[in-house]
Amino acid sequence: MNQLLEALKYLLPSVVVFITAYALIRMFLDDTKSKAQLPSKENETQTLLKIETQKVMLPLKLQAYERITLYLERINPESLVMRNHRSGMTALDIQRELLKNIREEFEHNLSQQIYLNPGSWDAVRSAKDEMTKLVKLAGTQVEISTSALAYSETFLKMSGQLSLLPTQIAIEKIRGELKQL
Repeated sequence: MNQLLEALKYLLPSVVVFITAYALIRMFLDDTKSKAQLPSKENETQTLLKIETQKVMLPLKLQAYERITLYLERINPESLVMRNHRSGMTALDIQRELLKNIREEFEHNLSQQIYLNPGSWDAVRSAKDEMTKLVKLAGTQVEISTSALAYSETFLKMSGQLSLLPTQIAIEKIRGELKQL
């Protein structure tokens, strides 16, 4: 019996150390295994988040491209003249009205730039600047006191002499980007 107690005295601490080491190693391996699986779960979550973001952003981008295209159509020379010409206006009056209309329409659509690619937005801004220059240039070709009709004719003739209107160039740029979407 004494020998049995003596053997247990050495055997029992060894068994406790073995069980403790086994438990610690098992916890370490389980923790490492769960960490190894975590990135794949994160990637899956990120992928799902990107898909959901695309579902929300695509309609917003399309709407922005539509609004900008509408803006470009509204600052087209014929459209500008038709919307802003009123009887009794002078050349100076209609010129001011056209410039005001171009500026206000642009400011109204300014927030759309966050949805457009920088190249498209640059084309839109360039179209606005070029149309503004064309309106001002037409104003230098007529007397300010002449009728708005004379100014409108001059403005439309000058724009007709361009091979491509700045607005058409910007619309083509937008169409190209839409094809990539």
